[in-house]
Amino acid sequence: MTRSAYGRSTRWSAASRLDRRSHLEAVADALQVSITDLTGQPYKPTNRAQARSLAAIPAIRAAILNTAFDERPDLPARPIVALRLAADDVETAREAAAHASYASLLPDLIQELHVHAAGSGSDARTALAALVGAYRSAFVLSKDLGYVDLAWIAADRAMQAAERLDDPAWSAFGGFYRANALLSASARSRARQVAERAADAAAGQLGQAQVMPVYGILHLASALTAVSSNDTGAVDAHIDEAVEIAGRTGETNAFHLHFGPTNVAVWRVSIAVERGDGGKAPEIMRGVDTSVLGSGRRRAQFLTDLGRGLAQARGKDPQALAALREAERLAPELVRPHPLVRETVAVMLERARATAGGRDLRGLAYRMGIA
Repeated sequence: MTRSAYGRSTRWSAASRLDRRSHLEAVADALQVSITDLTGQPYKPTNRAQARSLAAIPAIRAAILNTAFDERPDLPARPIVALRLAADDVETAREAAAHASYASLLPDLIQELHVHAAGSGSDARTALAALVGAYRSAFVLSKDLGYVDLAWIAADRAMQAAERLDDPAWSAFGGFYRANALLSASARSRARQVAERAADAAAGQLGQAQVMPVYGILHLASALTAVSSNDTGAVDAHIDEAVEIAGRTGETNAFHLHFGPTNVAVWRVSIAVERGDGGKAPEIMRGVDTSVLGSGRRRAQFLTDLGRGLAQARGKDPQALAALREAERLAPELVRPHPLVRETVAVMLERARATAGGRDLRGLAYRMGIA
């Protein structure tokens, strides 16, 4: 008997591995506990950066709960130009998965933006757009650290801000993040409904340039959410639609979504891993250059999925480890607390122990706090 990344004792086998989100959800449902109860999130910090990010969570929670779109906070605020620049810096840090560098900035940024958003005119609109990004960053940070409830609240606020902009592209983007938050909270059926409805609404607005890439990403999200229901036809149909749209848009970066042929391939890897077909990842990515994504976070997400997928295939642990270590190099604050990566590393570590090998793997496990 061995102890996994989640602290449970089990015999490692193909049946006992919890390397897919749907597996975690099924076990949590059976035990009548939450996903975070099962994974033990949020994890204790294993490094200073993670500790700084965790330390910012209470202030972020307070800032979100102490603000509302119809109320003007009674506090001084920087000029909207300065706040817009600060929001851009936060988004840049988020795209690099450098959580510790922006986490402590979010509380003041959110509250000050609400001061301007409660007004009118162009400053209010600029503040609302910046709030979408700030709440998106709060969502990503909270999700990565395991605060699922706060992540949902932040994503819902992002959608509220997006809807107030009264623009089809922003509304579609807000729908994508609501679906993303629902998926993170294990509400997979509801996430699929939200994503598909947002895609249907966006379908009538494809003449607007920024709508099309969000429409494409909504189909990819719909495909991922449909995997657990074994609706193969729907999964494939959503992927086909995204492929067709990517062929029309080319590589884009509207809303920092990096939609295009490359990201479609990356999403197809995620979907293959969730289906248990992660061994097909190299074939899916043949000839695809992920450097065009322009986001360290997105490339690291792909590498974590690639590593998890290769670990699903017999005899591919060395390649899986190489992918996971490269992901860690790019975005340690994303990779180290990732529950599915931790599970994969724990399984690989057990296999390596059986063959008395795996020094590099043991190093990765140590940095993740699971060995």
